[in-house]
Amino acid sequence: MQWFFPLLLLALTCVAGAQSVVAAGSLEEAEFAYDRGEYTKAARLFSPLAEEGVAEAQFYLGLMHEKGRGVRQDYTTALGWFHKAAAQGYVGPQSNLGLIYERGRGVRKDVVRAFMWYHLAGAMLPGNEGKAALTRRDQLTSNMTAAQVEEARELARRCQQSQFKECG
Repeated sequence: MQWFFPLLLLALTCVAGAQSVVAAGSLEEAEFAYDRGEYTKAARLFSPLAEEGVAEAQFYLGLMHEKGRGVRQDYTTALGWFHKAAAQGYVGPQSNLGLIYERGRGVRKDVVRAFMWYHLAGAMLPGNEGKAALTRRDQLTSNMTAAQVEEARELARRCQQSQFKECG
């Protein structure tokens, strides 16, 4: 009986390790399908990973719903996937969220939230992506009051302090 629990623990560890290797392989396969333009296959592969909470898969599904690639174009669904990925601190969807709020796609147009997401993206995305987010943020300010800009900065601060849990 003494050997049973260590053996059980070893078996459970192996199963969990195998699942993460399978998930990593599936994510890579899904990304490869997406890159080749096989969007229906990519959606089929990303979906279970996104449901399991894999932020990168959630981001890709958000992109696919935003653009109607392999799935029905649906901004509300895209917004949901982007929020789930962003809530995990994944920076990929932050500019996309800014654009959705800026243009009112699937949500009421909200320049304060758009500014917040562009601000966060600009601070976290590398290179040209970060610069582009900051440019979009700065362009928004011409249509915002000083109070709206301050509110957006405060929302961004709270979002970062909550480790992206309070960004909605």
